This record gives sequence, C-alpha cells and structure tokens, in this order.
Amino acid sequence: MTLNRVWRAAMVAGVVCAAGLAASAAAAASTTVAWGTTTSAPAGTRAGLFGVAAASSSDVLGVGGYNPGESPTALLTRPYAEHWNGSGWSATTVPLAPVYSGGQAAQLNGVAEVAAGDGWAVGTVADPSSFASQTLSYHWNGGTWQRVPTPDPAGPSQGNELAAVAARATNDVWAAGGAGPYPAASLVLHWNGSTWAQVRVPSIGALDAVTVTPASVWVAGGNKVEQFNGSAWTSLPALPGDVSIDGLADTAAGLWAVGYESYSTYTGGTITVSYAALWNGSAWTTVPVGGGGLSGVVAAGSEVLATSQAEVWQLTPTASTQQIVPQNLGPLSAIAADPAGNPWAVGGLSIINEPGIGQGGIQVDTGAANATLTWTGPVNGSGTTGYDGKFATGGLPDGTYTITASLSGCQPGVTTATVTAGEVTPVTAKIACPP
Repeated sequence: MTLNRVWRAAMVAGVVCAAGLAASAAAAASTTVAWGTTTSAPAGTRAGLFGVAAASSSDVLGVGGYNPGESPTALLTRPYAEHWNGSGWSATTVPLAPVYSGGQAAQLNGVAEVAAGDGWAVGTVADPSSFASQTLSYHWNGGTWQRVPTPDPAGPSQGNELAAVAARATNDVWAAGGAGPYPAASLVLHWNGSTWAQVRVPSIGALDAVTVTPASVWVAGGNKVEQFNGSAWTSLPALPGDVSIDGLADTAAGLWAVGYESYSTYTGGTITVSYAALWNGSAWTTVPVGGGGLSGVVAAGSEVLATSQAEVWQLTPTASTQQIVPQNLGPLSAIAADPAGNPWAVGGLSIINEPGIGQGGIQVDTGAANATLTWTGPVNGSGTTGYDGKFATGGLPDGTYTITASLSGCQPGVTTATVTAGEVTPVTAKIACPP
C-alpha cells in the first residue's frame, strides 16, 4: 500500500551493496540495449514518482507526490503528475483541496492510459495523526486532471487506499488497493464510464498490483493472485515463501508476478531479494533475478522488463538479463511501455527511457577490479569497475569519448568510444600491472 511502498523504496535503496553493483557491470555485458535519461519537471522540496503510463512516444504520464515545504515536511502532502509531449516533461496541476484540518499526506501511486489524452491516476490522501485515509482518483483529458469521486468502503475513520490502476477502455477501468484496519481487506473498484463502483473480491489482503486483458482482470496482494473473468473470481496457487507481489504483467508466455521475498537473518534482521514468477495457466515457475526486490513489470514489444533498485532486468521464462541504465539513479518504482513497445521507468524524480533519446552507453573491459574509469567527451564522468574488471553505463549523449582506466601502481589503459543512440559501445582499456 501507499506507506508500504514509500518505506519499501527506502529499504531497497539501503540494501544495495558493492557486490551487487559489481554484478551489475558483469550482467551488462550480455546486452546491447542502452537506456537514456530525460529531465524531470521541477517539483517541491520533497517529491517522488511512483507510476508511469505511455500512450505513445509523445504522450507519457508520470505520477507521484510532492511537498512544497508545508507541514508535515517529512511527508508528501500533495498529488503530483508530469506529462511528456515528445520533447520535454512539464508538471501538470493535480487539484486537491484540504481534506484533513491538521495537515495531510497525499500521493498518486499508479497511472494508466486508455489512449492519448485519456488517462487515470489513483492514490490516497491520509490524516497523519490517525488511521483515516481516503481513496483518490483523477482523470486526465490531455490537458488537465480532474478528481473523480471514489468509494471509501472502510468509512471516514479507517484506511482507504488505491495502489494501482489498469484500463481496457474508456468505460472499463480497474483500480486496486485496500480498505479497513490492519490487515486491510482487498479493495477493487471499476469505472463504467460514469461512476466508480466497488467490485466484490475474495480478500487476500491489501492489493498492490492490477493488470487487465480483454478476457481477465488480475489483482495481487502479498503472495496471492486473483483472476476475474467477468463473472467470477478464481484463486491462483499462492506463491511459496514470504513473497510480496508488487507488479503483474500478462504476456504471450503467461502472467508475470514480480516483487520481493524476505528472509530472516541469524542476527534477527531481515534481508530481501528479488522475486519473479511466471504463471503458464497451470503452474508457477520462478526465474532467478538479481537485486533486492522488483517494483514493476511490463510487456514491452517482444521483451518483458522489470525494475529493481536502480536496475532494469529483461525476463524470460528461464533466465534474466540486466540491461544497461544511466548511473546515479535512485530506486525505480514503476515501468510501462507504449503500444510500439518503447519502455519508460520512473523512481524518485528519475525518468529513463529505452532506447535513449539521443543517448547511448559504453561497456569497458579493463581487466582490473575496482579500477577508476574517467571519460571526456560531450559530457564528462567517472565510475568504478566491478570484480570482473568491467564497467557499463547508459545515459551518455551521442558522440566520441576518450576513456581512461587507472589503478594505483599500474599503467593506465586508454581508448576511445563512439556512442550511438540506444546502443552500447563495447571497448577495451586494459590496465597493465606489474607481476
């Protein structure tokens, strides 16, 4: 749910370790895809994006929350949204009058687009001093956001939250969340073109994900998934272990469920690892993925992509491959793709896209672990190789770069690389160390 998602992002950011970053560079060598960055619109003193949807290459929506400096300053207090028009991002006003007299927390958690100029975003506004919260729903008409009333079945003194939304048509939109005191009951809402109405669903706890196909609606909470065929719900076998599902995607191979699995340590702490499983209609098959948890998944053309920490993974029924993304990203919260299969991912105020718009990447093999790389060219930068002596990054503007690899006591390696949009240029800059 909303607070869990914010806490989860902070926790995932804290479990990234040096070994994981080294593995990132190693995995990057298996792909030529390079993601690029676009500049987010300005926001308040605190801000974050938690959902993204793309109707076309020139119509993308990112949603989340921000705080312009008002109390309580530790919280996101207002819903926030940005729109991509094909050349840049602009902030779009999401109106919300005061709901609670003592201050409030508010944010949008998910967004979907039926078509260009027809989008829906959902979220929550809460009273920080109590358990009370209300569901939020907004419609995007291509120029403005308008709040649309939604049910709050738990009543005004309890929690009512929406975490995700998916759309099949202008009059066929589905939202999922939770309602009531902990542990919250499953909440599913349906938009029929004129009103939102609650849909009865077997309660599997608060829901964090929803996806739709022409024939089915899928929702997930905890380690459980429910399927709706238009008249009845069917329970899928629960995923084994302490698994929490944060994303669903229907693909040609079946239904993907991604999230994280938690383990207790001997010291009494908890560690989380990424979890991905594919439902083929009769059984779940798990696929190993790196990282400390997956936050979203999407079918992007012929690819299936998932976000994790500052990473993007390509999933297949038998394996996963890490793609090359720009440096210095915060944890990614969501991923989406337009009908042509071009994906976007958001997190914090980072917004990345594939292939990079006028940007590509480099993959450098130095032969030395923990070596320092510097590059000069259209932009300058630096990085550190992993245990395998390799380093990779996307987000570099097209052009020619001079790359220097150095390690104390060794002869540096120097090379050049010509970066092309959307592609990774592999080069070698071997460091020579004395025997």
